[in-house]
This record gives sequence, C-alpha cells and structure tokens, in this order.
Amino acid sequence: MAAAGSRESTTKIDIAKPVADGWESERDTERAKVNVRWFAIVLLFGALMWIRRQGIASIEMPAAVAYGVAGAALLMTAAEALYLWSPARTEIPRWLKYVTVFGDMLFISVLIYYTGFTQSPFFFVYFVFLISNCLRYGLVMSLFVATVFNVLYVIVLGLAPPEARHPSVLGGEGLKMIAFWAVALYGGSVSARLRRQANQLRVYEETILELRADSRNLILPVTTQAAEIPTRNE
Repeated sequence: MAAAGSRESTTKIDIAKPVADGWESERDTERAKVNVRWFAIVLLFGALMWIRRQGIASIEMPAAVAYGVAGAALLMTAAEALYLWSPARTEIPRWLKYVTVFGDMLFISVLIYYTGFTQSPFFFVYFVFLISNCLRYGLVMSLFVATVFNVLYVIVLGLAPPEARHPSVLGGEGLKMIAFWAVALYGGSVSARLRRQANQLRVYEETILELRADSRNLILPVTTQAAEIPTRNE
C-alpha cells in the first residue's frame, strides 16, 4: 500500500514548463522607448531654446508654442508610462506601438515646421528616430516610419511659404526622401535578420530547458522506486 501511494505521488509530480529568462517582452520594449523619450524631449527642448537665444537659425517658433509642444509630448509620455507600468497590465496590444510612433513623428514634424522647413536643423531627428525603431521593431515598423515620414514631411513642405521652398545642404527634398527610404529598407532588413536569429536562440534555449525538465521527471520516479526496494524486502 505504501508503494502504491508513493507511485501515485510520483505521477502527480508536475514541473512547470520552463521559460527562458533574459529575453525582452513587448512591454519591456515599450517601457524602454518611454524612458528614451523622456530624455529626448528634454534634449530637443534644450537645443531649441539654445538655438532661439543664439540666433543660429531663423527659428520662428514662439515660446508659447515651444512650451505647448513640449508639454503635449510630456503628457503623452506620462499617459503611456501610466499605462505600461500598471500592475494589472501584462499584455500590450500591437496597435500601441504604431500609435505612439505616429505621435512621435507628429511632434518632430511640428518642430520642423517652426524651425525652417527644409533648412531646419532638426531634420536629422527623423533619421535618428528611424534607426532607433529599426533596431527596436524590425522591417515592418521601418516601412511604417518611412511611409508616415513621406506623408508628414510633404504636408510640412506644402505649408511652407514660397520663400522657404529651396534645397537644403543635403540636396533636393526628393534626394532626402530617397535616402530616408534607403536607410529604412537596409536598416529594417538587417534588424529583421537579427531578430530572427534572436528568436532561434530563444527557441533553442527553451528546448534545452524543456529537455532538462523532462529528464528530471523521468529520474524522480526511478529514484523513488529504488528507495522502495529495501522497504519491500523488510
């Protein structure tokens, strides 16, 4: 009877399915993006105020607009932070990253509108934003960023006065758009390949952990039965 009870206890042993640690979830990715945005808002706002005071470029953004845009960006970041750091929040919807990326690009476009259009010293922020999202999300997000850039930048240039419509030091606007798409395609392709390799490594790691768990499940009943043999002889 004791042996039967012990065999029943061994059949009830169930080791939870192992999960590979050290891999970033979508919630972790969005949290990291929020942390970077806090720093980016402060950096861009400080650069804007410094340029306005130094008179390096023809900055036509009024101080009230600058504070309003910075405040709106901070409010969006705070709302996203509250959403992501909520204790009950375990899964992040897929649409959230696209909405927040669009919001970030909208703020960049407003900044370019008020800082010289084609001559804006903040145009490079588009490229920094593109590369960061290439690395963070992959090819699909890179194409999304490039498409939104085309739409928003064309709108900004369409609202520019005639005297502001001239090529910048980087060449014509068409050349800048082609360069942006080239970076998006190349960076997105490289990021997609790296993400596939990372997913393969994660699958290998989880498979190894599952095999170890299965081996422990096989060893436990054998050791239990071996311990029962002396008691039966007695």
